[in-house]
Amino acid sequence: MFDIRSEFSKYGEYHANRINIAIHMVFVPTILWTSMGLVTLAQPHALFEFPTPISALLSHIPGSAPVANTATLIITAFAAFYIVLDQIAGLLATPVLYGFLVSAQQYALSSPASLQYLLALFAIAWVAQFIGHGVFERRAPALLDNLMQALVMAPFFVFLEVLFALGYRPSLHRELRNEIGSRVLEFRRAAKNAVKSS
Repeated sequence: MFDIRSEFSKYGEYHANRINIAIHMVFVPTILWTSMGLVTLAQPHALFEFPTPISALLSHIPGSAPVANTATLIITAFAAFYIVLDQIAGLLATPVLYGFLVSAQQYALSSPASLQYLLALFAIAWVAQFIGHGVFERRAPALLDNLMQALVMAPFFVFLEVLFALGYRPSLHRELRNEIGSRVLEFRRAAKNAVKSS
């Protein structure tokens, strides 16, 4: 469960088509951002107080501090999971996740029409994802096999794709691409055999 090769390859085998990957690069962050906004609208008040050291740290970060609600707990869990999977990439992803969280919370709480816009963006992003899988990938999304793995890994998959494009850990990238290629071939062979035997 805490192995970057296993988690990335499992998710990646559902995302081998370049157009589908490009769709995910745009709409996975959209889903994450709108989800944080919607969770904040559902629970706009703080559930807890940040511990003193965290409050002190947050006071040095420009802009508004996050609301200590369920959205904050979710993003914190995501960041912790990503750091366990790959320390450097996880640490690099943490400020991005923080920015998503704070901006989504601020938008949700400050815009009178935020609910309508967040829901519309959320729906558009999911429709785009399903089009990516149905039209280009020609394979059901990962969430139909493992909902939690798909939802948690999707943002990190996108972030790692960006890092890999920038030259991050090229040997790991090659290894993961080879593993994903093998899994995709195995899936296609199984699908072909299923058609022949029916």
